[in-house]
Amino acid sequence: MVQEDNKSTTFFRFEDLRVYSKAIGFVTLLTEASSLATNDIESHFYKRFLEEATMIAFNIAEGSSKNKPSFITQLKAAKTNIRKCVVFTTIGRQNDFIGPEKEDEIRKQLMELTKMIGALIISLQKNLNGNYHHEINDVHDNHNNDIIEDFEETIIW
Repeated sequence: MVQEDNKSTTFFRFEDLRVYSKAIGFVTLLTEASSLATNDIESHFYKRFLEEATMIAFNIAEGSSKNKPSFITQLKAAKTNIRKCVVFTTIGRQNDFIGPEKEDEIRKQLMELTKMIGALIISLQKNLNGNYHHEINDVHDNHNNDIIEDFEETIIW
């Protein structure tokens, strides 16, 4: 079997999604910040914050393996996790667990994730109108590949 255009392919297709990579990057940002925790209260705070941040990536990964309506539901759940992360950011800043620069960086990434997930939801909903019963894996087929490429092209960070 010859790979088309020498592109490397992954077994887990969600790993090809830019929004998934962005979510993993956000977890990495929080992991780095949590390493500066100075007491048990801060450590517990970051543990809970990291759980919510990780759920963003989990929901994207889980939803991508399902049909489009289920993927949209999972993406909406990821947006709920983002809002919870905003609450953690506010609490962290008010308790001096997070400095002002880190707060700005966290909020920026959360806004980017929200926009990317929202755009993906819209793209999937538009595609649903004519193709309701197709699986999300169809997006990766040549026939529908332009949907993801168009989505990725419109999101410039």
